Amino acid sequence: MKIKQRIAAAGAVFAALTTLGVALPQAASASPLSKDGAISIASLNVCDLRSKIDEIRAWDTNGQYNIVVWKESAQGSVHLNGVVYQDHIRARECGKAFPQDVNYFWAAFHDGEFVLRGDGGYRNWAFHGNWERNGNRVIFRGR
Repeated sequence: MKIKQRIAAAGAVFAALTTLGVALPQAASASPLSKDGAISIASLNVCDLRSKIDEIRAWDTNGQYNIVVWKESAQGSVHLNGVVYQDHIRARECGKAFPQDVNYFWAAFHDGEFVLRGDGGYRNWAFHGNWERNGNRVIFRGR
């Protein structure tokens, strides 16, 4: 990817996540999950978002972070503290008669809250860590 494309992609991630209320880490290179500070936009199995959870858990070898992955339209609200890694990808929806390209987001963080809009399922969201769920609301506590 050319440097201009990387800068544009970084700006898009920043704009999308800050409008969602997700706090950005102080420096991408400070993240124990980022590799050499580069922005990594990986592939994603949109039919089962647990696969991205497994990928991030493999990077978090000490198991110290909570993780959430979600389809943009499934997000009711999100407030994450101590974000150490985040990214997104635009991909074709799974299981729809007329699928569209939509945004999928993921983050590794210390604590926070995520409220789901919709019916859930691994096509819409997945999470891992120290959490307590009440219906569509998940509270994440430090690990």
